[in-house]
Amino acid sequence: MSQMNGNRRPTNLNRIPSNEKPVCSQHDDLIKYICDSWNKVSQEVDRNTGTTVIYYQEQEHHNLKDFEPFDLEGFCGRREMQNFQQPHNS
Repeated sequence: MSQMNGNRRPTNLNRIPSNEKPVCSQHDDLIKYICDSWNKVSQEVDRNTGTTVIYYQEQEHHNLKDFEPFDLEGFCGRREMQNFQQPHNS
């Protein structure tokens, strides 16, 4: 028996009867798909490149020269706080 917080719990809670096949959930199917896809891509890369290491060097984009990132999450949070703090006119 395993223990949880010092208390014994029955071991048969998570046991699936041997004559029943566990039902595959969408989560299990998705995990299997991702794993299979990753293995396939990894094998193709290993076959095609061998031991070659490829590095990516980011290019400078002149049209984004003056770009400044915007904190959308912070903006929405401040706006939500302002709406919450202002009295509602009904």
